[in-house]
Amino acid sequence: MGRVLVSAPAHVHAGNIDLEGGLGRLYGTLGFTLSQPRLVTVLEPCSSTRIEGPQAGLVEWAVEGLRSEYGLPPLCGRVLQAFPRGVGLGATTAAVLSVAAGYNALLSAGIDLRDAALALGRSTVSALGFYSFTRGGALLDGGFPVGTERGYRIPPLLARYELPGEWRFLVVVPAAAVPHVREVKEREDEVLASMPSMPVRMAERLSRLLLMKLLPALAEGDLEALLEALTEFNGGLGREYWSARQHGTYCCPLVEELAGLLRTLAGGVAQSSWGPTLYTILPSPSAARRAAEKVRRWLNSRGGGAVYVTPGDNRGAVVERL
Repeated sequence: MGRVLVSAPAHVHAGNIDLEGGLGRLYGTLGFTLSQPRLVTVLEPCSSTRIEGPQAGLVEWAVEGLRSEYGLPPLCGRVLQAFPRGVGLGATTAAVLSVAAGYNALLSAGIDLRDAALALGRSTVSALGFYSFTRGGALLDGGFPVGTERGYRIPPLLARYELPGEWRFLVVVPAAAVPHVREVKEREDEVLASMPSMPVRMAERLSRLLLMKLLPALAEGDLEALLEALTEFNGGLGREYWSARQHGTYCCPLVEELAGLLRTLAGGVAQSSWGPTLYTILPSPSAARRAAEKVRRWLNSRGGGAVYVTPGDNRGAVVERL
Protein backbone atom coordinates (compact mmCIF):
# COMPACT_ATOMS: atom_id res chain seq x y z
CA MET A 1 0.00 0.00 0.00
CA GLY A 2 3.02 2.28 0.45
CA ARG A 3 2.94 5.90 1.52
CA VAL A 4 1.30 9.04 0.20
CA LEU A 5 2.25 12.72 0.40
CA VAL A 6 -0.56 15.29 0.54
CA SER A 7 0.28 18.98 0.15
CA ALA A 8 -2.68 21.26 0.92
CA PRO A 9 -2.73 25.06 0.48
CA ALA A 10 -3.83 27.68 2.94
CA HIS A 11 -6.40 30.28 1.97
CA VAL A 12 -7.59 33.71 3.09
CA HIS A 13 -11.12 35.10 3.31
CA ALA A 14 -12.30 38.45 1.99
CA GLY A 15 -15.77 38.39 3.56
CA ASN A 16 -19.43 37.46 3.14
CA ILE A 17 -21.86 38.99 0.66
CA ASP A 18 -25.27 38.68 2.30
CA LEU A 19 -26.12 38.21 5.97
CA GLU A 20 -29.69 39.49 5.47
CA GLY A 21 -31.18 36.53 3.61
CA GLY A 22 -34.12 38.28 1.97
CA LEU A 23 -33.43 36.64 -1.40
CA GLY A 24 -33.41 33.18 0.13
CA ARG A 25 -29.68 32.59 0.76
CA LEU A 26 -27.20 33.54 3.46
CA TYR A 27 -23.46 34.22 3.53
CA GLY A 28 -21.67 33.63 0.23
CA THR A 29 -17.91 33.97 0.68
CA LEU A 30 -15.03 35.34 -1.38
CA GLY A 31 -11.41 34.31 -0.86
CA PHE A 32 -8.03 33.41 -2.32
CA THR A 33 -5.89 30.25 -2.35
CA LEU A 34 -2.24 30.66 -1.33
CA SER A 35 0.81 28.71 -2.46
CA GLN A 36 2.28 29.17 1.04
CA PRO A 37 1.91 28.27 3.81
CA ARG A 38 0.94 24.63 3.26
CA LEU A 39 0.04 21.56 5.27
CA VAL A 40 2.32 18.82 3.90
CA THR A 41 1.76 15.35 5.35
CA VAL A 42 3.15 11.90 4.62
CA LEU A 43 0.72 9.12 5.56
CA GLU A 44 0.74 5.31 5.54
CA PRO A 45 -1.43 2.52 6.97
CA CYS A 46 -0.35 1.10 10.33
CA SER A 47 -1.64 -0.73 13.40
CA SER A 48 -2.28 2.31 15.62
CA THR A 49 -2.70 5.96 14.67
CA ARG A 50 0.44 7.97 15.30
CA ILE A 51 1.31 11.31 13.69
CA GLU A 52 4.50 13.24 14.36
CA GLY A 53 5.59 16.78 13.55
CA PRO A 54 3.95 20.23 13.75
CA GLN A 55 0.14 20.17 14.09
CA ALA A 56 0.34 16.41 14.68
CA GLY A 57 -2.62 16.57 17.06
CA LEU A 58 -4.81 18.22 14.42
CA VAL A 59 -3.99 15.56 11.83
CA GLU A 60 -4.53 12.76 14.36
CA TRP A 61 -7.94 14.24 15.19
CA ALA A 62 -8.81 14.17 11.48
CA VAL A 63 -7.65 10.56 11.14
CA GLU A 64 -9.66 9.39 14.14
CA GLY A 65 -12.72 11.36 13.05
CA LEU A 66 -12.73 9.81 9.58
CA ARG A 67 -11.96 6.37 10.97
CA SER A 68 -15.05 6.64 13.16
CA GLU A 69 -17.20 7.92 10.29
CA TYR A 70 -16.12 5.40 7.65
CA GLY A 71 -14.79 2.39 9.59
CA LEU A 72 -11.24 2.81 8.27
CA PRO A 73 -7.93 1.43 9.58
CA PRO A 74 -5.39 3.64 11.39
CA LEU A 75 -2.83 5.85 9.68
CA CYS A 76 0.66 6.85 10.76
CA GLY A 77 2.80 9.60 9.36
CA ARG A 78 4.64 12.85 9.73
CA VAL A 79 3.68 16.47 9.14
CA LEU A 80 6.51 18.06 7.14
CA GLN A 81 5.06 21.56 6.94
CA ALA A 82 2.18 23.17 8.80
CA PHE A 83 0.61 26.50 9.66
CA PRO A 84 -1.34 27.75 12.68
CA ARG A 85 -4.96 26.78 13.20
CA GLY A 86 -7.61 29.22 14.33
CA VAL A 87 -6.06 32.28 12.65
CA GLY A 88 -8.05 32.53 9.40
CA LEU A 89 -5.87 30.35 7.13
CA GLY A 90 -7.98 27.17 6.98
CA ALA A 91 -5.72 24.69 8.80
CA THR A 92 -8.49 22.45 10.13
CA THR A 93 -10.22 21.98 6.78
CA ALA A 94 -6.84 21.35 5.14
CA ALA A 95 -6.16 18.59 7.68
CA VAL A 96 -9.53 16.88 7.20
CA LEU A 97 -9.33 16.90 3.41
CA SER A 98 -5.67 15.85 3.41
CA VAL A 99 -6.47 12.78 5.48
CA ALA A 100 -9.51 11.92 3.35
CA ALA A 101 -7.45 12.26 0.16
CA GLY A 102 -4.73 10.16 1.78
CA TYR A 103 -7.17 7.35 2.55
CA ASN A 104 -8.43 7.45 -1.04
CA ALA A 105 -4.92 7.24 -2.49
CA LEU A 106 -3.69 4.55 -0.10
CA LEU A 107 -6.74 2.31 0.24
CA SER A 108 -9.06 3.29 -2.64
CA ALA A 109 -11.50 4.20 0.13
CA GLY A 110 -13.84 6.08 -2.20
CA ILE A 111 -14.48 8.88 0.28
CA ASP A 112 -16.37 11.82 -1.18
CA LEU A 113 -14.38 14.84 -0.01
CA ARG A 114 -17.59 16.85 0.38
CA ASP A 115 -19.00 14.25 2.74
CA ALA A 116 -15.74 14.03 4.67
CA ALA A 117 -15.67 17.79 5.22
CA LEU A 118 -19.28 17.92 6.43
CA ALA A 119 -18.87 14.84 8.63
CA LEU A 120 -16.20 16.64 10.64
CA GLY A 121 -17.99 19.98 10.66
CA ARG A 122 -16.00 21.74 7.94
CA SER A 123 -17.26 23.91 5.04
CA THR A 124 -20.65 24.31 6.68
CA VAL A 125 -20.76 28.12 6.27
CA SER A 126 -17.89 28.99 3.94
CA ALA A 127 -16.69 26.56 1.29
CA LEU A 128 -13.36 28.29 0.69
CA GLY A 129 -11.45 25.53 2.44
CA PHE A 130 -13.05 22.88 0.25
CA TYR A 131 -12.57 24.71 -3.05
CA SER A 132 -9.04 25.88 -2.26
CA PHE A 133 -8.15 22.21 -1.71
CA THR A 134 -9.95 20.90 -4.77
CA ARG A 135 -9.63 23.80 -7.25
CA GLY A 136 -7.35 26.64 -6.12
CA GLY A 137 -7.52 30.21 -7.44
CA ALA A 138 -9.73 33.14 -6.42
CA LEU A 139 -13.07 31.69 -5.29
CA LEU A 140 -16.64 32.78 -4.65
CA ASP A 141 -19.21 30.45 -3.10
CA GLY A 142 -22.98 30.90 -2.98
CA GLY A 143 -23.76 30.32 0.69
CA PHE A 144 -26.72 28.23 1.72
CA PRO A 145 -30.53 28.53 1.57
CA VAL A 146 -32.34 30.27 4.41
CA GLY A 147 -34.24 27.82 6.58
CA THR A 148 -32.03 24.81 5.90
CA GLU A 149 -29.83 23.26 8.52
CA ARG A 150 -26.34 24.65 8.22
CA GLY A 151 -23.99 22.00 6.89
CA TYR A 152 -26.50 19.87 4.99
CA ARG A 153 -24.38 20.45 1.89
CA ILE A 154 -21.34 22.46 0.86
CA PRO A 155 -22.11 25.89 -0.64
CA PRO A 156 -21.87 25.87 -4.46
CA LEU A 157 -18.95 27.40 -6.32
CA LEU A 158 -20.22 30.45 -8.21
CA ALA A 159 -17.01 31.82 -9.70
CA ARG A 160 -13.32 30.96 -9.93
CA TYR A 161 -10.53 33.10 -11.35
CA GLU A 162 -6.88 32.35 -12.03
CA LEU A 163 -4.53 34.47 -9.94
CA PRO A 164 -1.80 36.21 -12.00
CA GLY A 165 1.58 34.56 -11.56
CA GLU A 166 3.45 37.81 -10.87
CA TRP A 167 1.18 38.89 -7.99
CA ARG A 168 2.42 38.23 -4.48
CA PHE A 169 0.27 37.99 -1.38
CA LEU A 170 1.79 39.46 1.77
CA VAL A 171 0.16 37.59 4.65
CA VAL A 172 0.80 38.60 8.27
CA VAL A 173 -0.18 36.74 11.46
CA PRO A 174 0.68 38.85 14.55
CA ALA A 175 1.34 36.47 17.44
CA ALA A 176 0.16 38.81 20.18
CA ALA A 177 -3.37 38.89 18.73
CA VAL A 178 -3.81 35.12 18.36
CA PRO A 179 -5.12 34.35 21.91
CA HIS A 180 -7.87 36.97 21.58
CA VAL A 181 -9.07 35.58 18.25
CA ARG A 182 -9.02 31.97 19.44
CA GLU A 183 -11.20 32.93 22.38
CA VAL A 184 -13.73 34.41 19.95
CA LYS A 185 -13.59 31.32 17.70
CA GLU A 186 -14.34 29.06 20.67
CA ARG A 187 -17.66 30.90 20.95
CA GLU A 188 -18.21 31.22 17.19
CA ASP A 189 -21.61 29.52 17.01
CA GLU A 190 -22.86 31.63 19.91
CA VAL A 191 -21.51 34.83 18.35
CA LEU A 192 -23.02 34.09 14.93
CA ALA A 193 -26.40 33.27 16.47
CA SER A 194 -26.42 36.56 18.38
CA MET A 195 -25.72 38.78 15.36
CA PRO A 196 -28.63 40.81 13.99
CA SER A 197 -29.74 40.54 10.40
CA MET A 198 -27.63 42.65 8.05
CA PRO A 199 -29.46 45.76 6.79
CA VAL A 200 -30.84 45.20 3.30
CA ARG A 201 -29.08 48.28 1.93
CA MET A 202 -25.74 46.98 3.17
CA ALA A 203 -26.22 43.58 1.53
CA GLU A 204 -27.22 45.32 -1.70
CA ARG A 205 -24.15 47.56 -1.61
CA LEU A 206 -21.79 44.65 -0.91
CA SER A 207 -23.31 42.61 -3.72
CA ARG A 208 -22.97 45.48 -6.19
CA LEU A 209 -19.40 46.17 -5.09
CA LEU A 210 -18.54 42.51 -5.59
CA LEU A 211 -20.28 42.11 -8.95
CA MET A 212 -19.38 45.42 -10.58
CA LYS A 213 -15.92 46.16 -9.18
CA LEU A 214 -14.17 43.35 -7.35
CA LEU A 215 -14.92 40.46 -9.71
CA PRO A 216 -14.27 42.52 -12.88
CA ALA A 217 -10.91 43.56 -11.40
CA LEU A 218 -10.08 39.88 -10.87
CA ALA A 219 -11.22 38.99 -14.39
CA GLU A 220 -9.06 41.74 -15.92
CA GLY A 221 -6.09 41.41 -13.58
CA ASP A 222 -6.47 45.03 -12.43
CA LEU A 223 -4.67 44.95 -9.07
CA GLU A 224 -5.23 48.60 -8.18
CA ALA A 225 -9.00 48.28 -8.63
CA LEU A 226 -9.01 44.93 -6.85
CA LEU A 227 -7.23 46.30 -3.77
CA GLU A 228 -9.54 49.30 -3.64
CA ALA A 229 -12.64 47.09 -3.86
CA LEU A 230 -11.23 44.49 -1.48
CA THR A 231 -10.47 47.10 1.17
CA GLU A 232 -13.91 48.64 0.84
CA PHE A 233 -15.67 45.25 0.89
CA ASN A 234 -13.74 43.76 3.80
CA GLY A 235 -13.40 46.96 5.81
CA GLY A 236 -17.03 47.87 5.33
CA LEU A 237 -18.12 44.52 6.70
CA GLY A 238 -15.90 44.93 9.72
CA ARG A 239 -16.80 48.53 10.41
CA GLU A 240 -20.54 48.37 9.77
CA TYR A 241 -21.50 44.83 10.75
CA TRP A 242 -18.88 42.88 12.74
CA SER A 243 -17.63 45.80 14.83
CA ALA A 244 -20.17 45.04 17.55
CA ARG A 245 -18.35 41.76 18.17
CA GLN A 246 -14.76 42.62 17.27
CA HIS A 247 -14.77 46.19 18.66
CA GLY A 248 -13.55 47.87 15.50
CA THR A 249 -13.09 47.42 11.78
CA TYR A 250 -10.56 44.66 12.51
CA CYS A 251 -10.27 42.15 15.31
CA CYS A 252 -8.25 44.18 17.82
CA PRO A 253 -6.15 47.37 18.21
CA LEU A 254 -2.87 45.71 17.18
CA VAL A 255 -4.42 44.48 13.93
CA GLU A 256 -6.02 47.89 13.34
CA GLU A 257 -2.53 49.41 13.50
CA LEU A 258 -1.10 46.74 11.19
CA ALA A 259 -3.92 47.35 8.70
CA GLY A 260 -2.86 50.99 8.46
CA LEU A 261 0.71 49.96 7.70
CA LEU A 262 -0.37 47.53 4.96
CA ARG A 263 -2.61 50.14 3.35
CA THR A 264 0.34 52.53 3.25
CA LEU A 265 2.66 49.91 1.75
CA ALA A 266 0.32 48.36 -0.81
CA GLY A 267 -2.81 50.48 -1.20
CA GLY A 268 -5.22 47.98 0.33
CA VAL A 269 -5.73 45.39 3.04
CA ALA A 270 -8.17 42.71 4.25
CA GLN A 271 -8.64 40.63 7.38
CA SER A 272 -9.19 36.91 6.92
CA SER A 273 -12.22 35.63 8.85
CA TRP A 274 -11.99 36.66 12.54
CA GLY A 275 -8.29 37.46 12.06
CA PRO A 276 -5.71 38.10 13.29
CA THR A 277 -4.38 37.30 9.81
CA LEU A 278 -4.20 40.34 7.54
CA TYR A 279 -3.15 40.31 3.91
CA THR A 280 -2.56 42.48 0.89
CA ILE A 281 -1.39 41.87 -2.67
CA LEU A 282 1.70 43.36 -4.32
CA PRO A 283 2.29 43.57 -8.09
CA SER A 284 5.65 41.74 -8.14
CA PRO A 285 8.01 39.60 -6.03
CA SER A 286 10.44 42.50 -5.55
CA ALA A 287 7.72 44.87 -4.35
CA ALA A 288 6.45 42.21 -1.96
CA ARG A 289 9.93 41.58 -0.53
CA ARG A 290 10.45 45.28 0.16
CA ALA A 291 7.08 45.57 1.88
CA ALA A 292 7.70 42.38 3.88
CA GLU A 293 10.97 43.74 5.28
CA LYS A 294 9.14 46.75 6.69
CA VAL A 295 6.36 44.58 8.08
CA ARG A 296 8.82 42.25 9.80
CA ARG A 297 10.54 45.17 11.51
CA TRP A 298 7.17 46.48 12.67
CA LEU A 299 6.07 43.02 13.85
CA ASN A 300 9.29 42.26 15.71
CA SER A 301 8.75 45.33 17.88
CA ARG A 302 5.22 44.17 18.80
CA GLY A 303 5.57 40.55 19.84
CA GLY A 304 6.55 38.90 16.56
CA GLY A 305 4.53 36.60 14.35
CA ALA A 306 4.56 35.03 10.89
CA VAL A 307 5.03 36.82 7.58
CA TYR A 308 4.44 34.98 4.30
CA VAL A 309 5.27 36.29 0.82
CA THR A 310 3.59 33.96 -1.65
CA PRO A 311 2.01 33.70 -5.08
CA GLY A 312 -1.55 32.57 -5.34
CA ASP A 313 -2.22 28.88 -5.89
CA ASN A 314 -4.23 27.99 -9.01
CA ARG A 315 -3.94 24.24 -8.58
CA GLY A 316 -5.13 23.28 -5.11
CA ALA A 317 -3.90 20.24 -3.22
CA VAL A 318 -1.29 17.84 -4.58
CA VAL A 319 -1.47 14.10 -3.79
CA GLU A 320 1.54 11.92 -4.66
CA ARG A 321 2.19 8.23 -4.09
CA LEU A 322 5.67 7.64 -2.65
